[in-house]
Formats: sequence, structure tokens, C-alpha cells
Amino acid sequence: MANNNTTQSAADLPTVEHLAEQYGIPAWTLAGVRVREGWAVGARLKETEFTQAVERFLKSPTDGPLPARKRGDA
Repeated sequence: MANNNTTQSAADLPTVEHLAEQYGIPAWTLAGVRVREGWAVGARLKETEFTQAVERFLKSPTDGPLPARKRGDA
């Protein structure tokens, strides 16, 4: 039976490296986002999750504690 669910399986999602290339994200930014988000090399995720994480990283302070994120915050 076919699954009509509109969610993508993990294998269908792009890697963080592909998204970084697509959006022109420098290597240093991708490395920082990976550390902050706890992503491994080759992690697969939705574009919105990636772009929001990059935006959070670029707006975060360069020193001191990170702002607390509530569960479910994007």
C-alpha cells in the first residue's frame, strides 16, 4: 500500500553540505553551525531547519553562554 504522507524520509533530505553549497554558506559558518547544533558531517535535514540554524548562529554572541532554547523552538 502506498504511503500518502507528505513528510520526507531522512534519505530524501539534502545533506548540510549540499544546503551550505546551495546557499553559499562559507565553510567556517557551516563548521560553527554544526558544533552549535550538534550535527555530524553528512547530517540530513529540512531546508527550513538548516536556514533557521544558520540565522541563529550568525546572530548569536561570539562568547559567553548561548541563549536557552525551548524544546520545539526552530
